[in-house]
Amino acid sequence: MTDQTPQQPQINVEEFSKKSLEFYDQIKAQLEAESPNKYVAIDYETSRHWIGETASEALTKAKTDFPQKIFYLIQIGSPTTFSIQSIRTNDLFGKKNSYDFNWAH
Repeated sequence: MTDQTPQQPQINVEEFSKKSLEFYDQIKAQLEAESPNKYVAIDYETSRHWIGETASEALTKAKTDFPQKIFYLIQIGSPTTFSIQSIRTNDLFGKKNSYDFNWAH
């Protein structure tokens, strides 16, 4: 029997963080004016972002468009940043039901 669990892509965390923050810097003023204290999930590769009231909401929106991607999350206007890797989990019947989060501060 083969393992059919989707594999997360291997990434260079330093490069991922650097490029994500560079993209955030490009949209920071707009986000801080329009959505202070909310959360944003960033994908620098597509130059897209998703905003949510919570980190989970922003990530869920991003994962709807790109289920296999890894996103960088920032609380808008906060000096603290964090990234998140998520893997969609299956329930006992193989139905996708939730996300597990691995946080990196």
